[in-house]
Amino acid sequence: MILMKAMKQMDDIDKKIIAALEKDACVSSAELAGTLNMCAPTVRRRVNRLIREDIIRIQAVQINRARTSLTVAILLKVDNNAISHTADILTKQGEVGFLALAAGYYNMVMICWFVTVEAYSRFLNTVLYTLKGVLETDTSICTEYRKYAFINLPGTRGSGQMIGKPVDDIDIKIITALEKNAHQSNTRLAKSLNISAATIRRRINNLLSSNVIHIQAFPNVRLGKMVTSVIALKVDNGALDRIAGYFSAMDEVRQVLLVAGNYDIGIWAWFESIEAFSEFLNKRINSLEGVEKKTIIIMTEIRKWVHMW
Repeated sequence: MILMKAMKQMDDIDKKIIAALEKDACVSSAELAGTLNMCAPTVRRRVNRLIREDIIRIQAVQINRARTSLTVAILLKVDNNAISHTADILTKQGEVGFLALAAGYYNMVMICWFVTVEAYSRFLNTVLYTLKGVLETDTSICTEYRKYAFINLPGTRGSGQMIGKPVDDIDIKIITALEKNAHQSNTRLAKSLNISAATIRRRINNLLSSNVIHIQAFPNVRLGKMVTSVIALKVDNGALDRIAGYFSAMDEVRQVLLVAGNYDIGIWAWFESIEAFSEFLNKRINSLEGVEKKTIIIMTEIRKWVHMW
């Protein structure tokens, strides 16, 4: 009820602010005010209200998790009678960052993060493969992020394994705090972590400039986005960069990942309506040259999302 009341009170200015923050959550109130032709105090007040009413959240995301962990996307076909039980077990696993029920050949989508290959193997053997309701799985390992939300990441190279240690314990503490709430001052963050504000500022800048994290504004998943889809593509040799770039340029596409497995590219897209989704398939995918195989899944219920509601 509280969320629905807050959503009804949103006006066009709020929507413009949300759209701008989705593209760049680090923009200052003064810069945002200049873009929207408003005064900075008004923008600041509206942003704080949107956060307070749980309409948006500003958090750090590890756009280059391949530098700090192994990112694995798993499509699952689960017995209909076991879907709820299986989802309950998997959402409790710390390695699972995202899980959704879906419509299509596969009826569950999961994204997991592992610190080492050994941890990944252990998860498969002690958790996933022990679930009796799982009939089939298709696993892809992320090798490179090309786009996260509205942010294109040309040249961001990942790795299928942990190689060295790109961040230290202090960085991890900062990342963990920012993943929960990046809309806090360096002074407040320094106090909570018992680290100097200057150190916090320097390390956050390093994490941002090295593409380890990105500060992202997330609108509430119940905020009018009606269709969320995962699309997996197998493409011709030599067409990978062209097709990845093609989808990265689209606003409705939120993530583009290069993966290793039965597919080459993973796409995550949001649409305002089923009609918009259908048009996307017909005009953007079905007619695209270089695609050998595609799997299209519509999410029906999000059970876990560490960055969102």
